[in-house]
Amino acid sequence: MSRTKVDLIAFAVSSLLSALLFMVVYLLTFTYRGAGHGVSGNGNPAILFVFPAIPVYLAAVVFTYRISRRVADHAPYRKRARLALLIFVVLCGLGEYAFVDRLIRHLGGGPANPDSAIYHFGWLNQYTNTIYFNAYTFLIGLSLAALTALGVKRISR
Repeated sequence: MSRTKVDLIAFAVSSLLSALLFMVVYLLTFTYRGAGHGVSGNGNPAILFVFPAIPVYLAAVVFTYRISRRVADHAPYRKRARLALLIFVVLCGLGEYAFVDRLIRHLGGGPANPDSAIYHFGWLNQYTNTIYFNAYTFLIGLSLAALTALGVKRISR
């Protein structure tokens, strides 16, 4: 089997598996129901999927770079692709910012705020896993890998 084919298979498997793990983390992250309903005492069940998601996602990023690097070698539209990816990353970054801002407002502030539902929990807890594991962060990482591959000039063959 050719190296390109192996990379494509590894990319597909790692991307799908990391997307699945991101969704599981998202589904297992508790939603704060507001003052008067208390906070969850069940700990952070999503943490069981956070740690396996990280290396699988990093593998997806690496294989995205490798495949994008091969495509970039033969792409006549590199400048347009870089611009499109850059715009996409900026838009995803804005979406991530809005998402995090909305979540932190809903929780009443960050972990240092005594009025917050996550007071003294730290930034990775049963209510904030989705800050790190969501569609925006997933797409930003893969897009930055592709953008880097398109932007790097090959020094030697």
